[in-house]
Formats: sequence, structure tokens, C-alpha cells
Amino acid sequence: MEKKLYPMTFLADSLERHWGEIVYKLADLGFMDTTVAAGWFGGNTLGELMQTYLERVVGDTAFEYYGTQFPVMVKFLDIKGRTSLHVNPDDQAAGQRYDAFGKTALWYVAEAGPGAELYLGFKRDVTASEFYGKCQDGTVGDLLNVVHPKVGDAFLITPGLVHAAGGGVKIIEISESSDLFFRVADWGREFTDEAREMHLEEAFDLIDFKAWQGPLLRGGKLAQEPQFAVSEIRLADPIHIFPEQSDSFLVYVCAAGEAMVQVPAETAVEHYPLYAGEVILVPAELKDFFLVPADRSTVLLEVMMGKQHDEDSYIDSSAEPGLDEEDLDGMEERS
Repeated sequence: MEKKLYPMTFLADSLERHWGEIVYKLADLGFMDTTVAAGWFGGNTLGELMQTYLERVVGDTAFEYYGTQFPVMVKFLDIKGRTSLHVNPDDQAAGQRYDAFGKTALWYVAEAGPGAELYLGFKRDVTASEFYGKCQDGTVGDLLNVVHPKVGDAFLITPGLVHAAGGGVKIIEISESSDLFFRVADWGREFTDEAREMHLEEAFDLIDFKAWQGPLLRGGKLAQEPQFAVSEIRLADPIHIFPEQSDSFLVYVCAAGEAMVQVPAETAVEHYPLYAGEVILVPAELKDFFLVPADRSTVLLEVMMGKQHDEDSYIDSSAEPGLDEEDLDGMEERS
């Protein structure tokens, strides 16, 4: 009998860094491959799941493009110090030079202390030689655009955008399934005994030297990129989801509150809880399910394949009759 796929949560893997901690919530990177937490597939990695169940997990469109590679990654960045200044390559450069995916990412601010800062691109147009000189003398911060984020703010980290974060901030990062990036500056640390490998020359032709234009993203659809689409859902009431209509897997990240994924079955409703800070993968083959909030302050990030689709065509905001309140009970990380 064919095994039934079901919504899956994963065991997180973390890496300590001098500035804080990286927690991989959903990853298929080879060196970092998150493990299914429970159910039939408990103990299997996401990569193993993809090798066996292919398009049943991700949908036909994703499988045709990505094959057995799961398309997206979710990780949490708990930043207490200040990260080094990075730049990501696009898919074309990464494919030609490293036979890898590039990296487009979305940063969603889950927590922000009073001193939280994001460094996103430049505050004005700069020249390549000016930037290079500032990296060499440790004053590159003079050129950078600084944003003081609030909880719920989101920013698209496009290839070529220099970026960093610091000052006490927790970020949910949703990205292509890649950890390929280049460290171009490290706030003077590169000139000390604590220096880490730098990639300035390697990445120089990838950098966008124009002034950062934003935008700040907040609420609703946050990103509609070729690589992924992300929406913020403020889940005050149950909603009915139809993944089959989107031909895509769905990933839900619980940014606040608590929710329940409920799947109608032949004899009962199956319940899969989703707590704050957790991620759940709903396979593409599931025909429909419900998202039910445990409280009205629940905030979810919904992630799917980055193709165009009809506005909310897979959502029915009214719960189905019969489900009443009782029923609704790679590459090594271098950062």
C-alpha cells in the first residue's frame, strides 16, 4: 500500500557564530539536511524524502526544474553582535562558476531590539574603487544604507545587494536552497588575529553599486520571485487551503502565536500543531487542508514555488461545514 504523505515538521540544526546563532529549520543542502520529526517518515532527512517521493512532495513544476533538490530553505538568524558584510551571486553566475544555485532571500524581522540595524546596500551611488578602498581601510560602514527594523518588516535580499545585520535582531530567512555567499568586509575584524576568509576580489563583479531603493515590505504578499513566493498570513480565523490548485508544496513558518494544520481524512480530521518558531511542510499531493489559529494573534509566513497564480485562488476563507469548533480542537556555511 502506498504511503500517505502528510504535513511534516523538522528537527532544527544550529550553528554557533561569533555574532549569534544560525538555526536551520528546513534545509536540503548536503552538509545540512534537516530531519522529519514524526510520523511515517520520522528520522528521514528532507533529502531522503525528495529522493523517494519527488513530485509528490514538491509538485510537477518544481520537480521539472529542480529535480530531487528541494527548492527553498528556511533558517532563523539570532543576531546578537554584527554579521560580516555579504553579497550573494545570482543563479547565472553561481551556475557558471560553481555549478550551484545562486541566492535570492527574504528577511522577515521576528524580533528587534532598540539597537537593531540592517545594512542593506548603499545610501548613495558609489564607485567600485571607492567601495574597494573603504573595504581596505575598514570604513565601509560610511557607505552603507542603515535601516532600523520593526517586527513584521520584510526585505528582499537580491543578488548583488551587500547586506549585514546587527544590534540584537532575530530574522527569519527564506531563500533559494543555497548557502553560497561572499564575505566582502568584516568591520575591521579582517585585519586582526580573528580574521576569517574574505571573498572581496571573487565577488567584486557581482556587487550592485547603486543606492538601495528598497522597498520595505509589510503584510500580504511579501515576495513573488521566480525562485519562491512568500505571503504573510495574520491568521485570525480558520482558512481552507487547496494546494492542488497551486501545483506546489506549501511551507508555513509560524512567526507568532500557534496554529493547527487540519487534514480531512476518511474517518476523522488529522491534526498537526505548529508552534511559534516552527516550520511545517505540506506536500503538494494533499488536496486540501485547514489552517486554524490557536489565538487571534497568530502570524504565519506561507512559502510556495515562485510562479504566477491567481490571487488567493487556493484559499477559501470560510471553514467547511462539518468542522465545527470541537473538530477544529552543497557548501559549508561560511557566515
